[in-house]
Amino acid sequence: MTVAFTKASFQEIVERIHTIPSLPEVVTQVCRLVNDPDSNASDVSSIMIKDAAMAAKMLRMVNSVYYGLKEPVTDIEKATLLLGFKTIRSVALSISVINAFQQQNACFNMKAFWAHSAVSACLCKMIAEKARLCDPGVAYTIGLLKDIGKLVLVENATEETRAIVAVAREFKLSFNDASRHVLDTDDAEISGWLAQHWELEPMVVETLRWQYDIKKGVQMPLVAMCLFSEYLCALKKIRVSGNCDEAALDPVVWQHLGLDKNSLVELLTRVNDEVDNARQLMSLAAG
Repeated sequence: MTVAFTKASFQEIVERIHTIPSLPEVVTQVCRLVNDPDSNASDVSSIMIKDAAMAAKMLRMVNSVYYGLKEPVTDIEKATLLLGFKTIRSVALSISVINAFQQQNACFNMKAFWAHSAVSACLCKMIAEKARLCDPGVAYTIGLLKDIGKLVLVENATEETRAIVAVAREFKLSFNDASRHVLDTDDAEISGWLAQHWELEPMVVETLRWQYDIKKGVQMPLVAMCLFSEYLCALKKIRVSGNCDEAALDPVVWQHLGLDKNSLVELLTRVNDEVDNARQLMSLAAG
């Protein structure tokens, strides 16, 4: 399998990025607060109210059916107390990331991408709860951001992305496997780099970086969560442009998740509900 140009390295791709996608300052501050053991709900609220539009969107999202609050909340501080810091962080990130990446590309279906990211976020949260892997809000963030490196490639390596999608279609490969035929890097390495630039916690950065390789890195249960989420999405045909491989699951994934086979049936029955939930959440985040 050959390509018509020299393979670009990770560093070369990064050097092409004239403006690194950034998060709004209020979201950056919230991300820092999440990791500060001395912070409280009042601290988060005092930061979020500085961006009225963001706060309004966040309240619409937390009051959606997905979060299952018994009665509507009207301020961020109460929402933070009820849902927790990391869930509030995931809501703020959802809004910010969707607004930061709106570019269109003829070879890349953005609508399918955001549908997939939203479902991945919901599935990772659900898997983390079922397998007791980590805070569900952290799992949601990982699921939401795990494919974000693809969008960096779409924007900064357009011709290479076109080639990746073409190679994947021709040889029935995943985007990741096809990218290694076209580049000397992949979307996972770029996703990890961007998460690090956004100052997300090391467990998120590490999981995104090694999301396709359960034998590397130190967050193997969380990588297993990503692989299982991707498997469920593939079974349901909820895919990103350039993911053309057949649905398959490495048995090692089960070992790291600690779930029995009955859990697969249970989770599959809930995927359709998660698709509906995800679409609603993404609509609220983009609205």
